[in-house]
Amino acid sequence: MNLNSRLSRLQSQAGTSMTQNAPKPSVSSLRERIAELEKRGRSRSSGTAAVVSQARLPAEELARALQGELIADGVIRIHQRLPLQGQLGSIPLHSVHGYPRLPGETGSDGLRNVYIDTETTGLSGGSGTLAFLIGIAVVDDETIELTQFLLTRFAAEAALLRVFAETLLADDRLVSYNGKSYDLPLLVTRFRMQAMAHPFAELPHLDLLHPVRRLFSSRWADCRLISLERNLLGFSRVDDLPGSEAPGAWFSYVRFGHGAQLLKVVEHNRQDIVSLAIAHSTLARAIAEPRSFNVDLHALARWLAEGNEDDARELLESHQGTLCDHGRRFLAHLLRRAGHWPQAVAVWETLAATGCTDSVERLAKYHEHISKDFAAARRCCERLPRAAVHERRRRRIEEKLHKR
Repeated sequence: MNLNSRLSRLQSQAGTSMTQNAPKPSVSSLRERIAELEKRGRSRSSGTAAVVSQARLPAEELARALQGELIADGVIRIHQRLPLQGQLGSIPLHSVHGYPRLPGETGSDGLRNVYIDTETTGLSGGSGTLAFLIGIAVVDDETIELTQFLLTRFAAEAALLRVFAETLLADDRLVSYNGKSYDLPLLVTRFRMQAMAHPFAELPHLDLLHPVRRLFSSRWADCRLISLERNLLGFSRVDDLPGSEAPGAWFSYVRFGHGAQLLKVVEHNRQDIVSLAIAHSTLARAIAEPRSFNVDLHALARWLAEGNEDDARELLESHQGTLCDHGRRFLAHLLRRAGHWPQAVAVWETLAATGCTDSVERLAKYHEHISKDFAAARRCCERLPRAAVHERRRRRIEEKLHKR
């Protein structure tokens, strides 16, 4: 079978003739198709075209707009001194100082508190997320000294990390808000990705999110930094760029040179750090004046008791009129441990009158073992719910009564 015969057989099997020519489209139909494709392309890229048409802002001009300086190719440093005058929200700034003390802190005397916050390219972490803005602040007697390092291109990350690390001293303590879970692990990862030793290994770290949760989680809807500002500092931001929009603002600058939103990111970071420094001092003040700040007294007493039960007991005794039942039970516990039996019994009797079974049981134990008033102990047992452990106690007390 020659080649022509084979082609004919294949054509007949396909049901078509390869010798037939497909109809050629007309010029008008081609023009209509091109116009349709161009229309689709314009509708898809209209937003991008509008963005790309904006002017590109060189790094030097961005640095000037931020009142900073270009200290390396791709790294801007912004340095400010904010005087401790006036107030932020309801907090007078003259009350802010560099060495606040929280319960249980030991060995922090003489350490410089370095308040730190980052803005990153994503919230999920991982090796693909980098910190494009690192802000730190230290407080002295008259000012909050603020320094921010801004990355303007990917290739300058090592330079940014290097100049940031050079600002930290051996006697520093890092203070963050959720930094133990997010900021510090991410920065450690970035140093390792750049084959650089990170500077955090020997530095203590205080994450203020944890004491805030401890003292206010029962008082506030949540413990985000913005909630801390509103509820503890009496401050609400105006025209603030949400942190969730920071990655997009930075990528917009890196890709297209658009700096307007990036300026707002730097301001957002600046406010985060300033609020963090002021919140640290305010937390110490709230612990000293808990009723002024609506602190959870029971939570504060438990925190104090970890270091000194006398301090916790004195706190609860001085606020008995405003304690919740949990706070009263903890007060009675501390009074008992200190041997202050009459005061402990008074608290238990008050709680028992409201139906607190635990306090009734505590009274039964007290009268059986301490006061030896077995009749009172039996009356307490009669108020307890039917349970094997209570029945054993009741029988034991009855036996003691009969032996008298």
